[in-house]
Amino acid sequence: MYNDSREFVKNSILTATPAARLMMLLDRLEVDIKRAEQGFATGNIPVRNAALLHAQDIVLNLRDTLRVDLWPGAAQLKTIYSFIYSEFVQSNIYADQKRFDWASRLLMEIVEAWRGANKALMEKGTVGASV
Repeated sequence: MYNDSREFVKNSILTATPAARLMMLLDRLEVDIKRAEQGFATGNIPVRNAALLHAQDIVLNLRDTLRVDLWPGAAQLKTIYSFIYSEFVQSNIYADQKRFDWASRLLMEIVEAWRGANKALMEKGTVGASV
C-alpha cells in the first residue's frame, strides 16, 4: 500500500497543471515554515533544521523555475528568492529566529500573492494556465 500511495502522489504531481504544481509547492512551503517555527519555539534543532532545509529547496526551485523571458518582474523576484534562501541558511546555521521570522514573513507575502494570482486565473476560467 505504501508504494501505491507514493505512486498516486507522484502521478498527481506529474499530471497537475503548472499552476496546480505551484500551489502544491506553496502549500508544502507553508508546512515547512510552520515546522521551522515550532522547531525554534521548542528548541528542537532537528525539526528546525529539516524544515528549513526543505523550505530552502523549495525556495530554490521557485527561483530557478521563474521565466524571466516571459515576465519582466521575474528577475527582481529571483533576487528576492535568493535573499530569502540566504536568510534561511543563515538563520538555520546561527539559530537566528529573528532572521527567520523576517524572511518567512516576506516569503509568506509572496506566497499569498501567488495564491491570489492563481485564484484570479481560476475565476477567469484560465484553467491550466501557468502562473
